[in-house]
This record gives sequence, C-alpha cells and structure tokens, in this order.
Amino acid sequence: MTGPRGPRLRLPVLLTLAGLAVALPFSPAGALPQWDDVVLALFGSWAAWHCARLTRTMHRRDRLPWRVLGASALLYSAASVLAAAGNGGSPEGLRLADAFMLLAALGPLVSAALIGGRVRGTRWPMLVIDGLMVTVALVIVADVLVLSPALAPGALAPQLQPVVLVYGLYPAVVLGAVGALCTVSSEAVHRSATAIIQMTALLGLASSLVAAHFLAPLDVLVAVSDVAVLLALATGLRAVALAPTGATASGEPVPRVNAAGVAIDVLALVGVPVTLLLAVFLDLPIGTGEVTCTAGLILLLLVRTGLRIRESGRMAQDLLRSEEDFRGLVEASSDGVAIVGADLRLEFTSPAARTLLGVPDGVPHPLLLDLLHEEDRARVARELTTAAGEVTPALHLRVPSAAGEPRDLEVTHHERPRSGRRVLHLRDVTTRRRRERELERMAFTDHLTRLPNRALLFQEMARPTTTGDRCLLVLDLDGFKAVNDAAGHEAGDQLLIEVARRLDGLVRADDLVARLGGDEFAVLVTGAEAAAAEAAQRIVEVLGHPYRIGEQTFVVGASVGLSRVLPGGGQLAFREADGALRAAKQAGKGCWRVHDTDRVAQAAAGRDVAAALAAGEVQLRYDVVATSDTGGLTGVHASPVWVHPGLGTLPAAELWAAAERQGRNGDLQQWLLRQACAEVAGLEGELQVGFDLPAGQVEADTLAGEVTAALAGAGMAPRQLVLAFDEEVLQTSSAGLVPALHVVRAAGVHLCLTEFGMGSTLWSQLARVPLDTVWVDVRGLAAPGDDERTMKVLTAIESSAAAFDVYTVAGGVSSPALYQAIREHCRMAVTGPVLPSGLTLPELAALLRHPASAVVAPELRGPRPRAEV
Repeated sequence: MTGPRGPRLRLPVLLTLAGLAVALPFSPAGALPQWDDVVLALFGSWAAWHCARLTRTMHRRDRLPWRVLGASALLYSAASVLAAAGNGGSPEGLRLADAFMLLAALGPLVSAALIGGRVRGTRWPMLVIDGLMVTVALVIVADVLVLSPALAPGALAPQLQPVVLVYGLYPAVVLGAVGALCTVSSEAVHRSATAIIQMTALLGLASSLVAAHFLAPLDVLVAVSDVAVLLALATGLRAVALAPTGATASGEPVPRVNAAGVAIDVLALVGVPVTLLLAVFLDLPIGTGEVTCTAGLILLLLVRTGLRIRESGRMAQDLLRSEEDFRGLVEASSDGVAIVGADLRLEFTSPAARTLLGVPDGVPHPLLLDLLHEEDRARVARELTTAAGEVTPALHLRVPSAAGEPRDLEVTHHERPRSGRRVLHLRDVTTRRRRERELERMAFTDHLTRLPNRALLFQEMARPTTTGDRCLLVLDLDGFKAVNDAAGHEAGDQLLIEVARRLDGLVRADDLVARLGGDEFAVLVTGAEAAAAEAAQRIVEVLGHPYRIGEQTFVVGASVGLSRVLPGGGQLAFREADGALRAAKQAGKGCWRVHDTDRVAQAAAGRDVAAALAAGEVQLRYDVVATSDTGGLTGVHASPVWVHPGLGTLPAAELWAAAERQGRNGDLQQWLLRQACAEVAGLEGELQVGFDLPAGQVEADTLAGEVTAALAGAGMAPRQLVLAFDEEVLQTSSAGLVPALHVVRAAGVHLCLTEFGMGSTLWSQLARVPLDTVWVDVRGLAAPGDDERTMKVLTAIESSAAAFDVYTVAGGVSSPALYQAIREHCRMAVTGPVLPSGLTLPELAALLRHPASAVVAPELRGPRPRAEV
C-alpha cells in the first residue's frame, strides 16, 4: 500500500492495528484514558505530518485539495485526544470531540469539491444537482432502514437522538456529495479521486458503526469502527501520494469518468425504489419525511433532465459550428491537410491535399503510399509508422506529376492521442526545392575556374561508390607567387584558369577536378592506386609546360600528394594527401609522392562486420574530457574499434570502410549510437558522451528517431549526449540534416562542431546550426612546440566562440606544458594524449572510481562553466 512518491503505509498500518488490538481490551466504555483513541491520535498525527511533506513538492496552486486532507487528519487526531482524555463533553450528548470529528470528516468533501472544480468544462449547476440527488437518495435509504426505527418513541434516550441522527446522516450526505463531485475528474488526479471516494466510504462506515453503538453498545462495533477510521486515514494519505506534482500536474486538465463515483450515483438512485419496495414488503413505516424526500428526488431528476437536454442541444450546436468553421478553414487553405490511419490509408483529405497528392476522382480513401514516387515509399512508411512524440522532423516526399517533373511536398505530421491516426500538413515546395538545388549548384562551383569547389569535392568523397577504389590527388603550383608578384593578380587569375583547363583535359569522365583555393587543386580519381599514380605523373608533366598569358610566358610546376580514399574518410584522405604533398615539396618540388598507408581496411573488408557486431568484436574506446581549471572529468568521447581476431585492433576509419563495403554502415552507426548511450548510462555520475557523425553516413531523415530510441533505451538524459560533426558532414549531407539537428537540439541533445579552424566557412556554420561546443585541434594551430603561438590562436578562438555562447574544447593536447598554459589562461575543456585515452569500458569505470588519477586536479581559480564533450 504505497504511493508513487509517498511513504510505505503497510508497516505503519500494521503497527497501528497491533496497537489497537492491545489497547481495546484496556479501553472499556467509561474508562479513562481510552487507549484506542490514543493509538488513533498518534496515527492521525503521523498521517498529517507525512501529508505536509508530500505537498511541499507540489506546485503552489495544486496543494490546496491535498492540504485539506492533511488538516482533516490533524483535526481527527485532536478529536481522538479529547475523546481519550474524556474532555470532549457529556457522554450522553454531542461532545466537543464529536464536533472535531465531524469537522475532520468534512475534509474529503471539501477536497472533492476543489478537485471537481478544476476539471475543464466543470458545470457547477449539474454537480450540485447530482450531489443533491445522491444525498437525498441515501437519506431516504438511511431513514427507512435505520433512522426511523432508531428514533421511534422509546427506542433511544432523547439526549442520544441528535448524536445518532448526526452520525447516521453523515454517510448519506458526505458520501453522496463526494461521489457526485468525483464522478468526473481530471486524468491526472483520477486515482487520487478514487482514493478520496474510498476514504469517504470508510469514514461513512465508521460513522454508521458509531451510531449503531449507541443503539447496541457492543465492543465489536467499536473495534470495527476504529479499524475503518485507521484505513480511511491511510487511504487519504495514499490519495495525496498519488496526486501529480511538477510537470505532471501542469497542462490542461483532461476529464475522465470515475467508475467509483458512477457506482455510488447509480447504487444510490437504484437503492430508493428497492428500499421503498422492501419497506412495503417488510411492513416498515414510511413517514411524511420519506415521501417528501422522494418527491424532491423526482423533482431533482426532472430538473437535471431538463438541464441535460438544454446542455446537449448547446453542445450539438457548438460542435456543428466548430465543424463548419474547421471545414471552412481547411478548404480555404492553400496547404493541404490529410489524416491517415494506422494502415496509412487516407481517411480525410482537404481539397488542397487531394490536388497536391493527385488523388484520383472517385477514390475517396486511397493508400497514401500508392500516390508517392516509388523510391520514397519505403522511407515514408518507415517514418510515419515509427515516429513518436510531438517533435518530429519535416518529411519530404515526391508525388508523380502529369507534367513530368515530380511535385515536391514538405509534410509535417503529428499523432492524434489514443487514436492511432496521424494528421499530415502538406505544402508544395517544388519551386523552393528547385531554387535550393540551383543555389546548391552555385555553392559547389568555384567562381573563377568554374570547377567544383572544396565542398563538392568532400561531398563526392563521402558519397558511397560502387565502382571500386578511389584516390585523392592534392596539388599546388610551384612558383605561382612569383607570377602574381611580377605580372599582377589578373595574370595570376588567367594562369589559374589555364591550369584548370589543362587538368580538366587530363582526367577521365569519372574523375573529378576541384579547386581548393588559391593555387591549390585536387583530383578525385576513380580507380586503384596505380591509375592514380599515372594521373599524378601526367599532371606533373603537363602542368610543367610553359603558359602564354597575354604577351608574357610563364613557367610553373606542380607538386602532387596522393592518398587512397576510404569510405567515410574524406577528411582523413585529405590530410594524408596533404602530408604526401609536403613530402613532395621537401623532395624538391615538381614531383609526386604517395601516402604510405597500410592495407588493413582491405583485409577487414573481407570479414563480416555484422558477425563482428554480434560477436562483440566491435567495441568502444573512450577519450577523457576534463575541465581546464579543476581538471575534473566531465565527459568522454566514444569511437568504435574492431578487435579483429587476426589483424589486431583496427581503428574507426578501417571499420567504417569495411562496413561500407558490405552495406553495413547504417547498422554500424545505429549500434554505435545505442551502445555509447547504454554504456555511459551505466557508469557512475552523469557524464556526457560525444559521438561522431561520420561524413557520408548520416541519414538525416532518421537521425532524430535513432537518437530518441538510443536515449530511451539507455534511460539517459538528452543533455548527456553530444553529437559531434565536422564541416565536411554539413557540406556533404542532404539538406535535411540541419533541420534534423535543430530537432535533436530542441530535445536537449548538445551539438559540437569538430575540426574547428580547419574549414572555410566557420562562422556561417555557427549561424546555421545551434551549436553548443566547438572542438579545436591544437596541433593545427601552430608549428610543433610553438606553444606561445598556439595559445594566441586558441584564446582568440575561445573569445570568438564565447560571443556566440559556444563552449570550446581543446583537442589533441599532448604536451604537459601546453596543458598547464591552457589551465592558466583559458576556460575550456581539454582532451588528448595528455589525458587518459583509448580506454575500454572497465578501464573507464575504474578511472571514475578514482577520478583524481585522471588528471592533475588542483584548482587554479574559482568555479567555471561545466565542460562538454
């Protein structure tokens, strides 16, 4: 017998029952003190105290009904003390203890009235009439069966008749009123209202037994009455424990019919004719009072019927008017409105929706999927059948059109509670999407050379390919600065245009030439490393030929770096190719170099990734993230590794490569998100966990749903999860990624931009995406060992990010000296080799048990903002 927030009542109730069992033999009538009243007074005081504790957590405007019950328990405790001490007045009439007892017994009635008045659409005239009807009906039953025989001349002493009358009428009056008031309660307090009805019924039983005791002074009546009062107090405390608190109590009260209240109403009204028939059958006297009450009851029924008819007519008119208004609004809107059932069949479509979806005439309820473009059907079905909650990302779908070009529709949708149907709001965005595609084309083109730009290059590297291996060539011109210095920037621009023309003529149709900026170009070659090496050699030779610009001739060369492109590893391939380019420069320029990489990815691709996931070979490794001032551990960054039985531990890039080759990249991403949440949720403390969204692997349409499922499955708060992504992810993913990131951010998930300072559109990304954190790789801020330069750039980045209310994480910190400098001058988080990295889950758990061993922990200043992953 417990409430969701309340004390465990079973033990106190059992102890009080034991106390009553001991006290009753020592409490005969007339003896002082009455030990059973002392026991009940103690329980009543305890109940009042616990009620006060429970109501402290409630919203101020929601406390009153439940504090009334606490006050009732306190009044009953006072009445029991008076009765136990014999100071309640004359035992032959109404005593002061009886007055306190009756005031306490009115508590459930007041509480029920306060609860009933808060139900949306409460109609007090109907409640008052219902209460009067039930009360009059119960009075008739009590008068015919109990009170009339008890108050007959000679049946009871005159001074006791008022006492018997009060205690006998209490169940009829209070139980009838409470039952009527709680017939309809709000959804949030439904169980509490039921408990109040039960409490009133127990008090009514106790009152009836007290009245019976005056007629037949039996000890068993006193014992049962005490037990009924004890259970009534416990039930009242349970009603308070079941009451909603905080966010549960907020919002619009939704009405719900209470079965216990309905049962009292029905039994009371049915009991009148049954009682009258029983009186006739048993030859019991029916006095003028019973006849008058019966006539009053019939009159109340007639009044209630008239009010109900009038109310029904008004409700029908309001409903018809609302339906007409709604239909007018829907039909006048240029946006379509449709309702689909659980089988995705259209149950309602506005005229605009029928036009947008191309619903054929004469087909009132077609299947939605039959109207869509064939490629969109599976995705739309998955989204509409798995979406949950009110926050859902916009859904984009295509509808075949007679004009040839499919019509693009943007659909927002939400589920109708407890109906299994979804409401769709459709908008034609064909023109907008066409313009977006044109703007996207312009955004992916270099304005000078008309070649694809850096963004398109990374998008192509992230896109899955079915044509085999690919390689990246990164090149820049040797001696281009001298051309600018000697002939001016206009001549330099003309030379760049000529370089672009030569490169475009060198490569095959499947290859991609892009300008990165300045005199840097890149070529994405489709084919193995041997084909890329041949292309690199041709580029070095052809670009070394003289250039005729106007009246002048220039000779420039080219240095080329070559690297293989692994699926999802565009940024990694660019770094490797850039490193090979530096090697070519150091070798004397005018040559090409290959990044010396291993072949682990190829070996890994020959083994089943799905089987590795099932066998537990794919695991997570964690890098510690700590604050720069206190050194406290506040988060971890998770990355997957493959503990290969034959090749050892393979890093994330090779794992993603193997998954992409086998078409398992979606399974790997879903596993990684859920596993990271589940493992971190099981650790001590409330750590944040960062999770990388890999380029080319992000499904924007399902991202919000996967994040929600992972958090729900782990029972982890959204603020503990950080989705990390670099500029390449934003540039190469679909247009739906940014809205999806807004959705998960609105749900409380934090967003982090990685590789900050390495891209070309940093502040534009801050304006587009609701970022919480930026991750800066300190290794790219200055030459190795130049901590002074690193700190200047790092503090500038931190200051700029703070202007956007964005927190900074310094990554790749490997030097204790640099770590100490960051602690002294910055307010940011730190991660890198200077802190524990690559930890397994047991190692991380052990570290959390002894966090002081993670980093150097003494404080240098006062408290600072909490670090994020």
